[in-house]
Amino acid sequence: MKRLKSHFYRFAVLGGDMRQVYLAELLEEKEYQVQRYGLTGGNEKESCSLEACLKMAQVVAAPIPFLREGVVFSKNTEKKILPQELLLHTRPGSILFAGGIPKEYEKQAKEKGIICVDYLKDGYTAVKNTIATAEGSLAEAITRSSGNLTGSNCLVIGYGKCGSTLVSYLKKFSCTVFVADKEEKQRIKAQLFADRVLENAELPQYLENMQYIFNTAPALVLCRAFLEYVPGDTLILDLASAPGGVDYEAAKQRQLQVLQLPGLPGRYAPYASAKILAEAIERYGKQNL
Repeated sequence: MKRLKSHFYRFAVLGGDMRQVYLAELLEEKEYQVQRYGLTGGNEKESCSLEACLKMAQVVAAPIPFLREGVVFSKNTEKKILPQELLLHTRPGSILFAGGIPKEYEKQAKEKGIICVDYLKDGYTAVKNTIATAEGSLAEAITRSSGNLTGSNCLVIGYGKCGSTLVSYLKKFSCTVFVADKEEKQRIKAQLFADRVLENAELPQYLENMQYIFNTAPALVLCRAFLEYVPGDTLILDLASAPGGVDYEAAKQRQLQVLQLPGLPGRYAPYASAKILAEAIERYGKQNL
């Protein structure tokens, strides 16, 4: 990666999981000035308050996801970062990178003169990020089930960037892959790779034959009525961001096996994922500064 322009060099790296730890290190390797705050596991290199960290920064690298339960996502529970506190102390003219920035927050930042760049709206970054998500979900499926993933019946709900990558991986395991999506254009795309493509309304007819169900849709699909058709030994893996796509109360009542798995890249491939984020930041700098 080429360095950014010389004036684009002071970073604040905040919160998150191990991806943020590695991102800070990668930026330092490129000889940028980096301040850290609220990184996971604590950090001996953290030497300033959040306010001081933000006031020196031209670029604020916040995590993916940006928010969880109303605060900036962080595995470090000792240093909570409130989104309005971040907005208060970030300098006008700064650039805020994060994943999944709410529209209202982006509007407030713009009013203060802060540029928001959402990693997840960058097609290249989003697609690269799905690789770690797919690999992590397969690892969870293999280790958390008593059956074999190879040759099994798998349902993938949602055929966006994550869903399409996951389907290609499952086919390499000789799985029979069913895809469900509410959008007709996505179902048309899925027909090239899936063994069977369904509308969401058709799911009850097929759920009883699935050994694994992977949900990537960021909306409730596996509702109480649909879960009545899911066998007790089926493993459901919910990869969507909170609140996910499963009625968890209904699943608990039926004693179904459900894994809520947001943030898989940070658990299974944090260094590779951090490199993708660093590349996204530098690519933005080269294209816009």
